Amino acid sequence: MAHKPTATPALSWAQHLDGRQPHGAELDWLGPDGAQVAKRLGPGAVAWAVETGEAIATKIGHEIPQLVQGASDFAILRRATTSTTLRSLALTANLGTSDVSLATVEAVEIAQDFARRGLELDDLLRSIRVGYAVLAGALLDAVIAADPHDTTELRRVSVLMFERMDDFTATAASAFITEHRTVDDHLIAARLDLARTIVAGEPVHVDKASRLLNYALSAHHIGIIASTDQAQAGEYVDLRTLVDPIVSQFEAPSARLLIPVGTHALWVWLAYQTPPSLDGIASLPKIRDVNVSIGQPGRGVDGFRRSHHQALAVDRLRLACTRPRSGPITHRDVELQTLLLADLDAARDFALRQLGPLAGSDPRAVELRDTLHMYLRHDRSLNAVAEIKHISRNTVTYRVQQALELSGYPTGASTAKLHAAILITDWLTG
Repeated sequence: MAHKPTATPALSWAQHLDGRQPHGAELDWLGPDGAQVAKRLGPGAVAWAVETGEAIATKIGHEIPQLVQGASDFAILRRATTSTTLRSLALTANLGTSDVSLATVEAVEIAQDFARRGLELDDLLRSIRVGYAVLAGALLDAVIAADPHDTTELRRVSVLMFERMDDFTATAASAFITEHRTVDDHLIAARLDLARTIVAGEPVHVDKASRLLNYALSAHHIGIIASTDQAQAGEYVDLRTLVDPIVSQFEAPSARLLIPVGTHALWVWLAYQTPPSLDGIASLPKIRDVNVSIGQPGRGVDGFRRSHHQALAVDRLRLACTRPRSGPITHRDVELQTLLLADLDAARDFALRQLGPLAGSDPRAVELRDTLHMYLRHDRSLNAVAEIKHISRNTVTYRVQQALELSGYPTGASTAKLHAAILITDWLTG
């Protein structure tokens, strides 16, 4: 290793810094702080800073995966964390002006990049906390490694890093907020246009689209459409907040994509690395005046599109009902109804032809139709229906016979059309 210049006592620990592996092209963009560290402490300290910066970026990417969707995201983040490490080393080792900010140009740029990608301020602040813990730990470990008994230097470095964290966070947050205000409207519009392009079946460049959406299109997806009519004209309703209690019941996703569509609707996609299950959402909470339609899991761009279309089909099905059906509805639970009611007028005509008077809305017709529906759904088990409805087996038999007679059902004919007609009628009148 190259000879290092003699340092003041305060720099004794920094003299011992060294990297564990050779470095190449990344040494070309280290800037003035890198040049200063190389001149005063030698190439070993620069290598240590590069490796610490990479460790910080790796930790952030692991803890907050939505920040790093690809190799380019990691490279940009590593450049920022490395520049911050070099600046921290220069400050703690007293290599330059003590009043210089810890926030480097690269750190400000990464905050602005997060805003352009549509990330949340909380994502930035969390990344700072995660990264700062790794950086402070690396610096303190270096002090201890040089002299485990030098508590004075350990305290000085610790206090300095603690004092500079507030300024660093404030500078990065201010850069994020300013940039976010500039690009927010444009970004939302661009993402909505892109989402519409994808769901319309038009081809897209998957990597570029994923970056703009800040959402991995190659993952497994669940598409959700949330809407409300509770807002008065001109009143804004934050559907993201209203939908959170419902979305939180799903498996924890690796990423979420939320796109407002006007003031009363929100398109949502949840991304997963492995196929998600809907088994745990049987009893989703109902939020007053909020409708949530949920598609089935699908993979890749086709799954992204298909799950959204399934949620859209549920939304159309909800509108077909005479009495509004609010709350969450999953496509899995009403898949057959979405097919049967795709052509609403044709479905009504079909149901009336099959059921006749049994399609009526009077209490007796509803009771008979409900019993017949349950009878067909439970493989014509009189005992099962009697147990569920808490009536005698003979009563079930009587009601089923009455329902079949009322509908004009031919003896021995298939009940498939009859069952379909009941599903249509119960949805439209329910």
